[in-house]
Amino acid sequence: MNQAIKKLSRKNLEALIEAFEYISSQLNPDEVLKLVLEQISQLLDAEAGSIFLINEKTEKLELKVATNLSKKEIEKIKVPLGQGLAGFVAAKNQLVNITDVSKDERFYSHIDSITGFKTKNILTVPLKTSEKIVGVIQALNKKNGDHFSEEDEILLTEFARLVGLTLEKVWFLSQLIEKQTIETDLKIASKIQESLLPKNELKFNNVLIKGFYKPAKYISGDYFDFFIINENEVLIVLGDVAGKGAQASLIMASIKAYLSAAIESKLDFNIIANNLNKFLAFNTPFDKFVTLFLGLINFNENFVQYFNCGHEPGLIINSKKEIKYLPSNNIMMGVLDDFEYIPSSLAFDNDSFLFIYTDGVTEANNKNNERFGTENLINILLDNYKNPLKIFEILPESINKFSDGLDQFDDITFLMVIR
Repeated sequence: MNQAIKKLSRKNLEALIEAFEYISSQLNPDEVLKLVLEQISQLLDAEAGSIFLINEKTEKLELKVATNLSKKEIEKIKVPLGQGLAGFVAAKNQLVNITDVSKDERFYSHIDSITGFKTKNILTVPLKTSEKIVGVIQALNKKNGDHFSEEDEILLTEFARLVGLTLEKVWFLSQLIEKQTIETDLKIASKIQESLLPKNELKFNNVLIKGFYKPAKYISGDYFDFFIINENEVLIVLGDVAGKGAQASLIMASIKAYLSAAIESKLDFNIIANNLNKFLAFNTPFDKFVTLFLGLINFNENFVQYFNCGHEPGLIINSKKEIKYLPSNNIMMGVLDDFEYIPSSLAFDNDSFLFIYTDGVTEANNKNNERFGTENLINILLDNYKNPLKIFEILPESINKFSDGLDQFDDITFLMVIR
């Protein structure tokens, strides 16, 4: 027990402990502040009380609760640090006990003019957490007509100290609960997003189509899918929405919804691509766009018709270890609503595989700020051209080993069509 507390009467010491136990049982910051004022009035026999908290962004003290003011009046009162009694106490970390406010030029009389309340004497002490000053507590007008005593100063100082610790606990718990709520929401959103991706590989006409997806965070902007068009054709898609988070995930979901509807309506491949661009241009924010690879594979005629919209080049590798590139042939989607998207075509024979991917594969970093790169990717693809399924195991392991414990920065997604 510090020396100041020893000066308190047993009655006041018991009242202080009882008040603190009552306040510390609350978990709502607003409720804590209201209870603080009730206890201040009782402990100090004051006509009114007020609490200001520091807004670090504006560097002003904002009135949060006051027994003699309405909610509208409270919202109007903001005091720059260093000004008025509240500002002085917060800036100097110093108790001030004014027996006659009319004789102290630091007194901010504007509040009295707003409320009609007549302040005669006032006791103001700093409100602190374990790390810093967060505001001030004030007691106004001793009811017995006298001024606040030295014992009142000790009582309010110790009360403010205990309240500061309580607020610190409450704020911490509030942030923890908020963080847990956000994380829960993100996990739910992540599960919803993953449900939009194909759950299984597709075996079709002696062809295997399979994707890999590993988000950097709970929810991402990467997307892959495949749709059977008829007995000879499959449409594949892999995209990367600019940015991350919920908004990118929603755009991804809208792409899937559009493609599902367009394919169900049996639209021409060219129309599907151009209408998708218009849809994104009119229905997404101006700073959002999508790099997209959209391919229509005809297994009967052995070719792939594709739109590469600002995306990483696709790769076809055959049994002779020859590489064919499917480079970008159109601009990103969602940028210009009147841009005409024109497809390219390339032979896609048996005993070969098509590999498309997002930039999270080649742009994975290590601690030396080096990138995994296209060369490493191609080497892995060529090394496993006889057994392409091994790429699903070897490529993620290689990226992870290259990163050497560095957190994954971008989503890693790729799709393979193996003939």
